[in-house]
Amino acid sequence: MKYNLEVIFGKEQVLKFSNNEPFTKEETELNVKQYQFNSVEEKQAFIKGLNEALGWIDFYIPELDMVKR
Repeated sequence: MKYNLEVIFGKEQVLKFSNNEPFTKEETELNVKQYQFNSVEEKQAFIKGLNEALGWIDFYIPELDMVKR
């Protein structure tokens, strides 16, 4: 069984969604993302990660940089 999650990114788009305003085609392509997980635990971990990132504009994963060096 697959577990799906739709995420809307962007302050303006979240406000539009909350006000039941339609997105343009471009907004949908850029700001609405679909994710699929193999377990409910994976889905919950992803949501937790998104919640942890709220309020941050940028991020860096040192572990990924080490792989490149």
